[in-house]
Amino acid sequence: MTDIEIMRTLIAYTRERALEHKTFTGCFIVKDGEVWQKSMTSIAVDQNPLAHAELKALHAFIAQYGAADLQGCQLYTTQQPCPMCASAIVWCGIEKVVFGLRSDHQWETFDHVHRFFAAAGVACVGPMREDECRAIDELLTAHGI
Repeated sequence: MTDIEIMRTLIAYTRERALEHKTFTGCFIVKDGEVWQKSMTSIAVDQNPLAHAELKALHAFIAQYGAADLQGCQLYTTQQPCPMCASAIVWCGIEKVVFGLRSDHQWETFDHVHRFFAAAGVACVGPMREDECRAIDELLTAHGI
């Protein structure tokens, strides 16, 4: 599958679960062109500020397959990773990150996330399908979330 096809699938997955999880952030870990792990941010539902989709996907992947199997994986997320998630992505050996919606997330500027990943040897693509990702946030807003 191409990056665009994976993002379309991720956006559909996230949209279906957005109201339940009270978030517009979903994440896939992809290996060999196939989705191996799926996750949603659940900060509000779990009352846990660390319940980011990227961290949850990495933890679940490691629990199921082991950390070594993360080598060569790509991570797709509907929102630009925050510094905490970006650091975890680097430490786990993810080779490429693709994100949808741009966000400042405590980065000094938008380009900082790209420079951070580049310095660690991680390819970073995004924003991608930003309007579709923003529409998920608008869905939440329309429901008072």
